[in-house]
Amino acid sequence: MRSITMAALGTAIFSILCFSPAIAATQYVQISDPFVNVYEQLNPKSNVLKMVKKGDRLELDFAGDKWYKVKIGDQIGWVERTAGHVVEGTNVFSTVLSIVLIVALLAGTIYVVARYINKQKTA
Repeated sequence: MRSITMAALGTAIFSILCFSPAIAATQYVQISDPFVNVYEQLNPKSNVLKMVKKGDRLELDFAGDKWYKVKIGDQIGWVERTAGHVVEGTNVFSTVLSIVLIVALLAGTIYVVARYINKQKTA
């Protein structure tokens, strides 16, 4: 009975971690214009942090009505909303963590079932 409780606890922890917002897919702005300036401030007259090209993906921090707030390395910048669109991306950490958790849960379940069957044979 204790083993079954541990398996249920493992399943609960797995569910919480897999569906946690921190592990959710990251959103990006995929640039669709040929060349786009990423501005330092929410003003096209501010300094340009970087020029990006079509197909580049910038991590989305906030989507406004006319601008995207994006992360570029350790800096925050602004891109006009007409320059790209939001796409979902998978975080490598979340993918690896999900696989590790699935394998651990599967191994734990196999162990618990094998122990239960072994106890039934000896009883």
